[in-house]
Amino acid sequence: MRECFRHATAILKSVTQGSISAILLLDAEHQHYRAEVGLSVLPIPRRQSLCNYAVQANDLFIVDDTRSDARFSDCTLVKSAPYARSYAAIPLRGPDGGIVGALCAMDTLPGRFTHAHADVFRHLSAMIENDLRLRTASATDPLTQLFNRRYMLESIRRTWDDAADGVEMGAAMVDIDWFKQYNDTYGHQAGDACLREVANVLRAVAEEHKMIAGRLGGEEFGLSQCGLQRLAFEAALEDLRAGVMNLAIEHRQSPTGVVTVSIGAAVTQRIGSNDLARQTTFESADRALYRAKAKGRNRVVMF
Repeated sequence: MRECFRHATAILKSVTQGSISAILLLDAEHQHYRAEVGLSVLPIPRRQSLCNYAVQANDLFIVDDTRSDARFSDCTLVKSAPYARSYAAIPLRGPDGGIVGALCAMDTLPGRFTHAHADVFRHLSAMIENDLRLRTASATDPLTQLFNRRYMLESIRRTWDDAADGVEMGAAMVDIDWFKQYNDTYGHQAGDACLREVANVLRAVAEEHKMIAGRLGGEEFGLSQCGLQRLAFEAALEDLRAGVMNLAIEHRQSPTGVVTVSIGAAVTQRIGSNDLARQTTFESADRALYRAKAKGRNRVVMF
């Protein structure tokens, strides 16, 4: 848990005297609680969340009594534990300005929060957003804006630990073919531009399939997925390979005449929080990458 998140929720609970305070982060379909004080809850669908109204309001959102407003009758935290009666939340924005979550407080009694609490919500949200900016800067590769090696591996560890037993986990290693020759022919400035273009294709595929993507170093990238079936994972990687080739970046030193990538991948089932199994999956993907290169490059090989 981020220290900033933990302190922010503790301060909010102390100042508002609400029974629960939390920071939640959003994905396309769910809200995920982080740094909860007084609450332990699984991810909640956004359409059934109180937070969704705060996001739509785009400002501090206060509900005096959830039972007196029919809008909240289907909200998970209203109709089941902790049976929230009063609620307040303010959206949190990421470095790009988009809303990524919310800071919230709730209580089982009505009328707990008022606009007199507005300053503490705004000061704490500013502190959290600054922490997110610093975290993003330390987590991303400055050239490609993908996750850097350290943060990618840490994200993979957390994803693996959070996944349910039996879920298929996959790893892929992606290498730009004949990249040294590309740099030697076109220069390092063109090489950097090439890396950014390939990274954009990688990012698009990763976002479509909810994968973790990062630059591992040089011309090598990595992908990790949780929950995709083997055939779907292989199809996504083939889309990545074709997408890079379709960029049609000239490469006179490549047999294809354009920049291509070789991809090695492996899939396993998650059984327990096993660091060795996770490491073995990436080692298998690395061996598959070498097989792809040995077979002529510009291809996907999956173990």
